[in-house]
Amino acid sequence: MHPDSVTDYLNKFSKKYNLPHINPHAFRHTMASMLYYNGVDSVSISKRLGHAQVSTTANIYAHVMEAADKKNAEILSDILLKNA
Repeated sequence: MHPDSVTDYLNKFSKKYNLPHINPHAFRHTMASMLYYNGVDSVSISKRLGHAQVSTTANIYAHVMEAADKKNAEILSDILLKNA
């Protein structure tokens, strides 16, 4: 498959359905964000993204990690307060 095939397909799809441009790279960010929000650890996400260093992943997704941590803290609080 030629690398431009996905880009070309998404361009045609966006135009056909009157959507904003869809960047294929956005799927990568969406995947990483979904994994963080579902409690997957940074090492696993970093490996899936192909980053040589976990710090690279942490630097790029710091805002996602912070939001996911807040969500997880709220869930934990709900669990603890429910049983109190």
